[in-house]
Amino acid sequence: MSSLAGITAQPIRFYPPKTPLQYGVRETPGRFNRIRWATVGLTQALFFGLCWASWQGRPLVGFDFSRQQIHLFGAILGPQDLFLLALLLIAGALALFAVSAIAGRLFCGFACPQTVYTAMFLWIEQRLQGSPGQRQRRAREGARFQTSLRRAATWAAWGAVSLWIGWTLVAYFSPAPDLWTRTLQGDLGPWELPGMLFYGGFTFLQAGLLREKVCQHMCPYARFQGVMGNARTLNVSYDALRGEPRGRSITQAADSKAGACIDCGLCVDVCPAGVDIRQGAQYACISCGLCIDACDRVMTRTRQPTGLIHFASPGGDRLGDVLRQPRIRVYGALLLAALLGVALLALQRIPLQLDVLRDRGVLARVDRQGGVENLYRLHLQNYDTAAHDYAITVSGLPGLRVETPQSTRIAPGEGRTLVVSVKSPARDVAREVAPDRTRTIATLQFTVQASSDNRQQRTRASTFLFPH
Repeated sequence: MSSLAGITAQPIRFYPPKTPLQYGVRETPGRFNRIRWATVGLTQALFFGLCWASWQGRPLVGFDFSRQQIHLFGAILGPQDLFLLALLLIAGALALFAVSAIAGRLFCGFACPQTVYTAMFLWIEQRLQGSPGQRQRRAREGARFQTSLRRAATWAAWGAVSLWIGWTLVAYFSPAPDLWTRTLQGDLGPWELPGMLFYGGFTFLQAGLLREKVCQHMCPYARFQGVMGNARTLNVSYDALRGEPRGRSITQAADSKAGACIDCGLCVDVCPAGVDIRQGAQYACISCGLCIDACDRVMTRTRQPTGLIHFASPGGDRLGDVLRQPRIRVYGALLLAALLGVALLALQRIPLQLDVLRDRGVLARVDRQGGVENLYRLHLQNYDTAAHDYAITVSGLPGLRVETPQSTRIAPGEGRTLVVSVKSPARDVAREVAPDRTRTIATLQFTVQASSDNRQQRTRASTFLFPH
């Protein structure tokens, strides 16, 4: 990489972009732009499509908070799986940290929802209002009515897309086919319509109106992202030694005394954040690479080598050198450990939840044979993808007998409360438990096991009460 030595003899000059950002962002073709739109297509295909996908009659990805369930690619997760979900979130955070340490705000430039939806809204704006140059020309000509009409059409299109995005988000919490039917019938729930309008309005505000201001002033990641990188992190960089002093025309750029940069301002015009990369590294830069595409086109047209703006580290390190950094290895090791933890928890996961509560309405009673009976309420939640019959056993006291309902079959993802009677054969058992008659409460354990899967077993402790 070129060194910055010698630049002080001819100071760098900065000029404002020729197309102000208020007239919109220019479009530019190029490899980074293609990658960006491929990411937009992939992420939105997943976002808009997964809410409609189902597996064995259940959503492939969905959140059912009324049943305290999360459907995730065929698995049914419940409250007992919070640690598994936490590890997944930790793995995602570690992956983001590793990417930031390697290539700066690469996630922001290609996969961040703010970037994705801003790109979609800018595309709509370009189709309905024209390029920034066309908008400037209409402003000079005073075509206010045409400008207002195009702007109103743009806002209407933004509103429609925002509502569809809001509807799709709600569809992850309420099954999409049923939600679509009730939407057409105007029979949305008390939280569904407000949720749709809130998230749709939030998207309209963020992607349509605020845009780059979110990245510059509202995004917390932009503030601490610099801590994640170092002098060897790859970022979008301008080769000042090669580019300065800037030429004011293609003819001057061909002069050996002039730098490669012809000061066209396209690198600023295409930047979604309005950053002039020629001023050096800036926290507002989202590393989308569009300025590289624009500059490479100019270099090609002026018959100069491309790469005046490029991904590089201040020290000129290559990607292999960056990946060998100790911090990258630490991030990789932690990420691998988190993923291994997720895999181990998934393999050892027991998709059965058991809660035991002694019936307080009937504390204890004595039958005609002199035995003691206690009633319990067992709540079983089946988080497996198949229905199961469950066997219930009790231990802790001699001679205990359990009377369960005739049917203990529970469908996948369903919960059921069973009333269970536990009987002690005779009151004499109380004397064995407490010969001095000072204690009339004994401890016992309930064990629930799926009849078709020995691994699905839960044990919970409770108490057995003897009457005085």
